[in-house]
Amino acid sequence: MACQHAMCGEGVVRADHPGTVFTEEARMQMEMDSHTPDARSDPRSIDEALDRLRQDLRNRPPEAPTDIDDADVIDYASLEFEVERMRKRLAIWEIFMGYMRDGARTWPDVQQALTDEDFKRIGAICDGVPLRDVLLDMR
Repeated sequence: MACQHAMCGEGVVRADHPGTVFTEEARMQMEMDSHTPDARSDPRSIDEALDRLRQDLRNRPPEAPTDIDDADVIDYASLEFEVERMRKRLAIWEIFMGYMRDGARTWPDVQQALTDEDFKRIGAICDGVPLRDVLLDMR
């Protein structure tokens, strides 16, 4: 089948879905993956993958500097704050998504569907922080 996309050139092939193209290497990898058993179903493969992950996390790069630059220091307090804000955002979006799954198609539909219990839950999640600040990245 000839490619009908201007993007297709040497090393790029057309996918079965219009508008999607893959490199030749990606296509070959997908074909190889389709002929191998699903690694998720083999406990040994999962254990081996976890062992490789543990090794990767424990191994330091050989050229790791011994003196620490201030730019490399992790700002734990900022990171902790951002992770907590992400958790709050996710919890609120999950409330909204429940109404979307139930058929709400617009934001006014979601807003009208919110119950007093939802507002109490959202208020508890925000814990005194304005909802706008929780949902929007105001940095």
